[in-house]
Amino acid sequence: MRLLSLDLERYGPFTGRRVDFRADARLHVVLGANEAGKSSALAAVTDLLFGIGTRTAYAFLHEMPQLRIGAEICSADGRTLCFRRRKGNRNTLVDADDAPLPETVLAPFLGGLTREVFCRAFGLDANSLREGAREMLLAEGELGASLFAAASGLRGYSDLQKSLEAESDRIYGPRKRQDRSFYQAFDRYEDARKAIRDTGLRAGDWRDLNDSIATAGKALDAIKAERMRIAAEQARLTRLRRVGPLLAEIDGLAARDDAEPGLVEVPDAWVDRLGEACAALRARQADAARIDAAADAARAAFAAVAVDAGLVGRAEEILEGFRGIDRFDKNGVDLPRIQGEADQFDAELARLAVRVGLPDVEALTRRQPSDAVRARVETLIRDGQEDAAAIARLERDLAAARTEHEGLLRDVAEGGTPVDPTPFRETLRPLAAIRGVIAERDALDATVRRAEQVLRGQAARLSPPVADVAALAAAPLPTVETVARFRALIDGKERERVLAVERRDAAGRPIATLSDLSALRAERDAAFAPLREALSEGVRRAPGDIAAYERLAQAADRLADDLAADAARVAEHAADRLRLDAELAEAEAADAILREIEAEVAEGHAAWLDLWRPAGIAPSTPAEMTAWLGEAETLIEGKGDLDERHIDRALRTERIEAARAPLLDLAERMGLTDLAGLDVGLILGRLEERVAAIASRWEATREANARIGAAAIGIARSTTALADAKAKQAAWRNAWDDAVRAIGLDGAAGTEMATSALVAWQAVPNALAERENRRARVAGIRRDMEAYHAAVTPLIAALAPDLAHIQPSAAIRSLQTRLQEAQASETRRRELAKRRDEAEREAGAAMRARDDALGHLAGLLADTVPDLGADAQDAVEALHGRLVARRALRAEALARRVELARAADGVPEDALRADLAAIDADAIEARLRSLAMEDENLDQRGKTAFAERDRSERRREALEGGTGAELALAQKKAAEAELHASARQWAVLKLASLMLGTAIARQRTGQQDPLLTRAGAIMAALTGGGFSGLAQDYDEADKALIVARRAGGETVHVQGLSEGTRDQLYLALRLAYLEDYAGKSEPAPFIGDDLFSTFDDARTGHGLEALAAIGGTVQPILFTHHRHVAELAQARLGSAVDIIPL
Repeated sequence: MRLLSLDLERYGPFTGRRVDFRADARLHVVLGANEAGKSSALAAVTDLLFGIGTRTAYAFLHEMPQLRIGAEICSADGRTLCFRRRKGNRNTLVDADDAPLPETVLAPFLGGLTREVFCRAFGLDANSLREGAREMLLAEGELGASLFAAASGLRGYSDLQKSLEAESDRIYGPRKRQDRSFYQAFDRYEDARKAIRDTGLRAGDWRDLNDSIATAGKALDAIKAERMRIAAEQARLTRLRRVGPLLAEIDGLAARDDAEPGLVEVPDAWVDRLGEACAALRARQADAARIDAAADAARAAFAAVAVDAGLVGRAEEILEGFRGIDRFDKNGVDLPRIQGEADQFDAELARLAVRVGLPDVEALTRRQPSDAVRARVETLIRDGQEDAAAIARLERDLAAARTEHEGLLRDVAEGGTPVDPTPFRETLRPLAAIRGVIAERDALDATVRRAEQVLRGQAARLSPPVADVAALAAAPLPTVETVARFRALIDGKERERVLAVERRDAAGRPIATLSDLSALRAERDAAFAPLREALSEGVRRAPGDIAAYERLAQAADRLADDLAADAARVAEHAADRLRLDAELAEAEAADAILREIEAEVAEGHAAWLDLWRPAGIAPSTPAEMTAWLGEAETLIEGKGDLDERHIDRALRTERIEAARAPLLDLAERMGLTDLAGLDVGLILGRLEERVAAIASRWEATREANARIGAAAIGIARSTTALADAKAKQAAWRNAWDDAVRAIGLDGAAGTEMATSALVAWQAVPNALAERENRRARVAGIRRDMEAYHAAVTPLIAALAPDLAHIQPSAAIRSLQTRLQEAQASETRRRELAKRRDEAEREAGAAMRARDDALGHLAGLLADTVPDLGADAQDAVEALHGRLVARRALRAEALARRVELARAADGVPEDALRADLAAIDADAIEARLRSLAMEDENLDQRGKTAFAERDRSERRREALEGGTGAELALAQKKAAEAELHASARQWAVLKLASLMLGTAIARQRTGQQDPLLTRAGAIMAALTGGGFSGLAQDYDEADKALIVARRAGGETVHVQGLSEGTRDQLYLALRLAYLEDYAGKSEPAPFIGDDLFSTFDDARTGHGLEALAAIGGTVQPILFTHHRHVAELAQARLGSAVDIIPL
């Protein structure tokens, strides 16, 4: 199908615009500047053929319902169609009279194309071209993938296939890994299945649980009451220990306060004012003494400073001379240096005159060549050197080309006739898949051996161990329910036996009495008395005394515990001692019951052993055998999995051996013998090595033939180029003779001599200018130095005749230093006069302040202590110290009473003193320690009882709810659902990957030969002969790769091509596919959008010629906003191109 015209009636920026396409043109170039509507026209072609979308970006000038496009198209067999496309929901295809047309009228012209296929396969821009080339690079030049990308226009398929494979591998694989979701769900399924076996309600546990909970509750209540009593006693003793030191401190402070009864009673404020008055008097006295001394020092300092008035009077003249010192000194340093530079430039000019062959500097100045002469000589030097280098290079290239040509001819003759490896490779390719089967078999071998070892280890670790897993799988094993029944029976009888033993022991144990406890405590206290005295006096006691006390304390605690536990029995014993006989009778009955229960336990154990005898197992306890059954079932399941792996290994071994005969037949055809006894994998490896060697020889011969032709062409080209270079060198020699005479050389001088002379002449103007500059600077410096010397000499003679014999600059520096010292002395004297006057004023003020402070203190004492005068300053300060100390004692006593009120917990002070009088501090500590030990013992017993009750209650809740097995069942069903979902997702991903790979392989096998040949011809045209075509190669994995063949015969893989050449390769494949498509179906026009924006002019020209080359079968339309592209197309193609301004 071809576009004959395009009517942009109302679309984008266009109104009534018609574009005609010449029918005889092989390439149409639509040229439009930026914002000229090029993108709108490009989109109009797609909307014309496939309909204007519901939402479009090209309704910015005309309303959507008004959009309309028209065209006249022609099919390959000459049929034409005129139609229009309007914006709407139905009947959008109309004829010239706006009569509706069915969409099927376009079917013969589109050939089944859809919008997406048209945009991808028949549309291409610079960005898509670059991305397609990059996709070939990512596929590493794989032949099928490259053809698939160029034909479909799709990108990202390599990454898509890799991501599909990676995602499916994260779900499932032949080998189990913990990061695969299928095996994670499978592990959860197995865990849930084991949990169902292990959980459930056990008969007989209910009654025992309730009894243990009730017993633990009673014990906790008794312990709680006893701990409350201990806590109350501990609080009372702790309070007494806390307030004792406070009461003692309060009594001590009261005694110290009473020690000075004659001290006057005054308010606290008066004490503070007395202290402030004393401090103020001391401060004023110290200030007066300090300020008076400072005034004396200021007067002495003022008298010690003298000033030189003569220097100060002529300060401006001295400063003016000082400001010229730096310039005078710098001139003195610069003068010899600049004079030396002037001399150096004189010498340099003399040397330059000698270098260019002139007698002196004056001649050198007169004979300077012009810039034009120097430039012409420099150009001839470069041309001569380039010609000489080119001739030498061409001679070397010619010799190397002849040597290479002769060597290649010799190698081809010696190598013999090569063999085409393609038949062998095609026969071997399907058989090579057996390598994967061999790898799977080897992996299964390792897995089976590892699984057998693990299975034997698991069987040996069981208790009791299992010697033969297969025999265990065939033996009859008790069910979980049977084991649970025996466990309940044996555990119940065991609990009955323990209770019977406890009843017997309780019946025969002597009953504790209060008198026994009192006697034991008295004995304990008697043993502690000498220990307490020893501790208070710091005397060590014998270890035996301490051990005896500890034994008595422990015995008293045990007896107290027994008394508390047997409270009810103690009451009965106190009421009636005659019940002792009844207790003895009860003990005998308990013995009889115990013997009966032990007989039943022995009978249950015998039945338990008989239950396991058919399986040959010596069982442990029922609780242990319950877990053993679960582990044994896992062991049996592992044995089943191992058997399945044995079967898989056998099947793969059969497949491997089935490939032996075809491999040996191929080996015989390739000339390989003595392979029958080898492993199939080794046979396959030997065959692949043989095919690789044949292919290498075949490719080497083809490459050598191509290189022979290229070498012959190179020899001819080098011979012609060498003759041209020598002719060019002869013309250069004629121009050289005339040019070098202008710089003082004859025609025989070489380029090196001319270069040296030019360098000398280039240095002459600068040397002359620099010499004149230095001479002018020397004269100026000498003039400035003489003027400065005349100005400063009279000043030095008048003010410092002792400095007249030194340099003027040094004398002015010394005079400036003396001026600074005189000015500093004058400033210092003025400052000292001010300080002296200020110090005298401050001294008078300080004396007045001291007298005021003394009068204030005398007035304060006259009102309260008239007997004490202000002049007795030491006695006044002593009085103030005693008053402050008494006030501190009373404040501390008040703080202790406040602290006592907080520590007494509301108990009156009298009650506290009475309790402290009744008990000493050591007894309090001993009693608190004893109570803490009792409380700790009760706490441990309470924790044990509480833990037992909590454990039993949680067990009862679990049995009541029965959620263990239900939860495990729910988890099992959830795991099953997850397994189904994972399997389905894995199948979908795997099928998608296989379908994509199959499409690529089908593209490779179905079209590679003719398509690759045509693409190679287009590639040669696109590169201007830089590459002669395309070829097929194979990598180490025998994967077909696309390679480009240079004009010299060598091949380059896709990775070795430059970015621009890869773009050309992708374009060649696309154009070849379009031609192939045109031979089978009705082709649409090929639309290129600024296709060559990244190409240089040479590549753009070749690309335009390549587009025109397919113009006989496919209509190529190139949109561009670059005018030089249109001009290049006109220059290259002439009348074959149709330039359409937009």
